Amino acid sequence: MVSHFGEVIFPSSRAFWDDEDEYEPADNTEHCPKLYVRWLKTKPERMQKFIIVEGDPLRPFVEQCLCPKTEEACIVENENRRKVSVIYQIDKQIYMCIILPQFDTKNAGKLVNQMYDLLPSSESTISIVCRHVSQFISTTVPETPSFLRILATKTTNVTKCQIEPLEQPNIVFGVGAGVLSYAELTGMPAKLYILYIDSFVLDSKCAEPILQVLTDEIPCKLRQPKFAENPFSKGNLYM
Repeated sequence: MVSHFGEVIFPSSRAFWDDEDEYEPADNTEHCPKLYVRWLKTKPERMQKFIIVEGDPLRPFVEQCLCPKTEEACIVENENRRKVSVIYQIDKQIYMCIILPQFDTKNAGKLVNQMYDLLPSSESTISIVCRHVSQFISTTVPETPSFLRILATKTTNVTKCQIEPLEQPNIVFGVGAGVLSYAELTGMPAKLYILYIDSFVLDSKCAEPILQVLTDEIPCKLRQPKFAENPFSKGNLYM
């Protein structure tokens, strides 16, 4: 079950449901974790671009390209005061939100709600997520190390980017999907890039499509990232 804002709820099998579960009070807050937003710099009133990056191994790659020495502008913590997301100021009017591995995807809707007053201040919102190719459902899967698919709001023209739209019945969940849904409901321009890779690390070959996206979308110089060696590229299989 997915809400409009990307929250994912994984129900247990009905075989384990008790009759009394149907009569639980609606105000039960036992499993409602809280998120706390703390700005370390002045909160921007206007942004040219707001970029959201989600999913390993994409996260460390983008951090190397765009913010290796950039100070944190804002942090989001969970109820245990553990950092789950960071916002960096990349340029004067360009901000990037990194979703950390500590963040529970089931709370994506709560994080999007925390951004509701920040998203309208951006002229363009871009989300980038990374998924393994095994999660891509299609009769024809590209035989390449990685490939891109895109989703966009009705107010956004993506014909120039020459990237195929995500086919049904594929599903995207998480913060990026929630932000796109929010933008669609409020009439804001937004794009969601999905990078599918056939490996568990992002080497130079797999990174080519997303590196092109960053070059096209962000009007600032990218730093050359250091790629980790792919342990699955040696051609040996050990059982």
